[in-house]
Amino acid sequence: MKNEPQEARGAEDYVRRTLELAEKGIGLTSPGVMVGCVIVKAGRIIGEGFYTYDGIRHAEVIALEQAGPAARGSTVYTNLEPCSHRPTRGRTSACAKALIDAGVARVVTAMKDPNPEVNGKGLEMLRAAGITVESGILEREARQLNEAFTVYKSQGRPFGILKIAMTLDGKIATRHGESRWITSEESRAMVHRLRHRSDALVTGSGTVLADNPQLTDRSGLSRRRPLLRVILDRRNRITGFSDALIFRGALEQLSAELYAREIQSFLLECGPDLAFNALMAGIIDKIVAFVAPRILGGREIPAIGGAGIERLSEAIPVGGWTVAHAGPDLVLTAYVHRNN
Repeated sequence: MKNEPQEARGAEDYVRRTLELAEKGIGLTSPGVMVGCVIVKAGRIIGEGFYTYDGIRHAEVIALEQAGPAARGSTVYTNLEPCSHRPTRGRTSACAKALIDAGVARVVTAMKDPNPEVNGKGLEMLRAAGITVESGILEREARQLNEAFTVYKSQGRPFGILKIAMTLDGKIATRHGESRWITSEESRAMVHRLRHRSDALVTGSGTVLADNPQLTDRSGLSRRRPLLRVILDRRNRITGFSDALIFRGALEQLSAELYAREIQSFLLECGPDLAFNALMAGIIDKIVAFVAPRILGGREIPAIGGAGIERLSEAIPVGGWTVAHAGPDLVLTAYVHRNN
């Protein structure tokens, strides 16, 4: 808050605070980007802000308004390069220009903007105005926060996440098809937070017919637009669902269809064959697997099915693993290196 006494801290601490502020925009920024800003002078935070799409004003502008005239000579911290391009749809003017006009002395940012319209131009504008610029502090964390925006802007397609809920031996149901509930209540709550971070929830007609899922975000958190429900139905088996997108094309076409609807990210929750086919189609960037401490055995209903891959050399590589807990379950997160 403005004029709140703060102990002098390092640049990394202030950048970390910008990430905390940016996260307040989860569910509220797409198809934009999550940005937080902190303005510091003489070891005190004199302004803070974060962006929401419907809030129009960018994080830097909000923080500058809090700081007022005291912003002159200050240091500005952001998790993303201040923008340099003219806004669209009535958005606020270029943040780099606003910082220059306010007379700030230094700008520290975690990463360049992956948007081709910016991508270093904002930092160049600041340097040309005589402002000291530093970039790259907590870059890994900043990139992870806005990984969906990065793919959306740099590759022109939505960021795809495959969610799996399975037993220790890789099964998603018993041999008779019983699947509720393999994982814990804590895991299911985390899944709803994943849905909250996503613009669309995608599933197959087989899952709809077998489980009749609600396909909703029940996190209880605010979001600026409804979660788009998408049902893949090449065999014309689904009726009803008037508020859902019934998609009957090939998987490679799904990304283009969602991108045209300004869908920045989607979460795929589906059966084993669709999971495999989506991975092979190259539309999945990230896998989040909830692993319950149970064993079902048998040959039926694996987490990933499909035709399978014949040679180990052709296996789909994943990496960047992280491991967390959700109640008694393990949560394994990895990135598909075919796309990243």
